[in-house]
Amino acid sequence: MLLKFKRDTLLKPVTLTTGFVEKKQSIPILSNVYINKSGDNITLIANDMEIQVSITGTSDIEGKDFVITLPAKKLQDILKAFPDDTDITFEQVSGKIILRAGRTKFTLQSLPAEHYPLLQIMDNVLSQFSISQTTLKALIGQIQYAMADKDSRVFLNGMLFEIKNNQLNLIATDAHRLGFATYPLSETISNSSSIIPRKTIIELYRLLEDTDEPVLIKIYPKQVSFETNNKQLITKVIEGKYPDYERVIPTHNDKLCIINREDLLRAVERVSVIGIDKLKTISIELKNDSLLVACRNEESEESHDEIAVQYGYNEVLKLNFNINYVRDLLSNSNAKLLQWAFFDNQRSALITVPNEINFKSVLMPLRT
Repeated sequence: MLLKFKRDTLLKPVTLTTGFVEKKQSIPILSNVYINKSGDNITLIANDMEIQVSITGTSDIEGKDFVITLPAKKLQDILKAFPDDTDITFEQVSGKIILRAGRTKFTLQSLPAEHYPLLQIMDNVLSQFSISQTTLKALIGQIQYAMADKDSRVFLNGMLFEIKNNQLNLIATDAHRLGFATYPLSETISNSSSIIPRKTIIELYRLLEDTDEPVLIKIYPKQVSFETNNKQLITKVIEGKYPDYERVIPTHNDKLCIINREDLLRAVERVSVIGIDKLKTISIELKNDSLLVACRNEESEESHDEIAVQYGYNEVLKLNFNINYVRDLLSNSNAKLLQWAFFDNQRSALITVPNEINFKSVLMPLRT
């Protein structure tokens, strides 16, 4: 017997690592997860040559120390097929791993662990700081939807981590919308910035737990690492100059409207039931402490809904937005109230949380 363990000992770390395995690999071994048992510790590692995750767990695992690689997705599917608390054994025979649970048997191909291309930190750390996992997860969750996806401007396909004036600033934009979240650091850190790839941000968000335990962030010239007590994520950064986001954030929007976030989200969901046009347009009209939400589909059918808001201006404002952008903003915020600031019927809207300075969102209207 090579190894004996309970199903749940491996299922959670395998599930977390499979997101780092690229489906279409030119290097076959990168479809595998690297498994290293040393004493009572078992470490799983996966990477795609750009980002790498390492998860270490401690459990009562019977068997000798070893290092193997196994197909990540197949291993996950096999483990999920068994009930909780199932006893599973690994046995190595002629370069293959025989996995048994009761009368069930699987034989998986194992590639040599010594051929697995582990990512290494190659430079000296430029700066490092700690932040609670709960806080970092909340900051990312507020704005990650605004990252571009497969944009030709590669620097938009990620999130800017900026340390400036002893604050951690996170910025995401796809050139049509922008999300900004900031948090004051208790440590004195020199200014720096790195563009973290979109895939890294999505997987980092999955790895972070709702706990006050810290995550240590280390910034290197071409890499960034995130470390907790049992996880490490190493990522390459996107090279290039991030746009000057401060120029995009409106500073003269003086027409303020306080809107209940859930009321607006429900109204948006209701009017979208009829379907929307190719531009995914939703219209909003503000007047007399009310907000009218409207959609039109390609059959010229229409839907309208109206909610009460705090808007004390005589000027009527009417703007069109991409409905998905509005829905993303509302769905990813936990605030009860949002303040929408407008300048006129054409310029970008600035959305913040009343009496808070740690979050900003910018939405560009659709031109009519």
